[in-house]
Amino acid sequence: MQQGKCLHQLHRLNNDAMKIIAGYSSINLTHAVCNSLNLEPIIPIYKRFFDGEISVTLAEPMRDEACLLIHSLSEPVNDNIITLLLTINTLKRSGADKIVVCIPYLAYTRQEHTVSLVISLMHAAGAHHCITIAPHSHIENAVIPINVLSTTQLFANHIKASHKLNNLIIVSPDQGGIERCRQVHSALGLASELIVIDKIRTNGACVAQTIHGDVRGKRCLIIDDIIDTGTTLCSAAEALIEHGATEVFAYCTHGLLSGEALTLLQQSPIKKLVITDTIAPKEDTLNAPKIEMISVAGSIAKNNSF
Repeated sequence: MQQGKCLHQLHRLNNDAMKIIAGYSSINLTHAVCNSLNLEPIIPIYKRFFDGEISVTLAEPMRDEACLLIHSLSEPVNDNIITLLLTINTLKRSGADKIVVCIPYLAYTRQEHTVSLVISLMHAAGAHHCITIAPHSHIENAVIPINVLSTTQLFANHIKASHKLNNLIIVSPDQGGIERCRQVHSALGLASELIVIDKIRTNGACVAQTIHGDVRGKRCLIIDDIIDTGTTLCSAAEALIEHGATEVFAYCTHGLLSGEALTLLQQSPIKKLVITDTIAPKEDTLNAPKIEMISVAGSIAKNNSF
């Protein structure tokens, strides 16, 4: 495959230029990517033995093919890692010439040394390249090239279409998210200041402590990469309202929504939480009145790293 051309361009150059494989955890997202490229996904046959072992087979050989496997490492994380490794290895044994793995949500990025191990396992299974979206931290010492896609423009476009920009301010829920928020702030061309919240950890939960900036009378947009249990996000929203914000909205790339996160969100002052489909949503997430989902399929289809 030619470096630097997007998937759209590659498909136009050669109708057989790539095969897109639907990983077990990302079948719907893979269909969405394929729809934008006018391609048919290849769906492996996944079976589970009574003792929990997973079997992965292909209905057709991949000899000398370039393959893009889309598979998110969402819950159950460790099962999905094993399934990913088995699918990569199945493609390799089937004769694939190049295997690019797109992992929309890459688990273990909150543990930097562990995520490097996961990527090394992918390489050992047969992967040549990895694409991921908005990882929690910078990935170091990776044994294969890693291309990181951003949700900045996706969020900015949605914000422009859904909100009046006057009286709107961007909020980082912690110090670690400042650069992410600056990128969205810049994409929107806002003149308002960027608000940053300091947080402290109490009994294992993160709660808002200090708000740097004036939010009185403002509509606030919290930008984050992951919502897991929801305690950090909801605590930040409560603090903003207490300090005079009129409304709070939130945008998070990866909607893990573990435990009682949906209940906590429903009880919070957050008007709307926008998440992406990097993680296949559960039915209760789709039906949650405060949640809206937007797709990263276009970002994957247009990426230039394949």
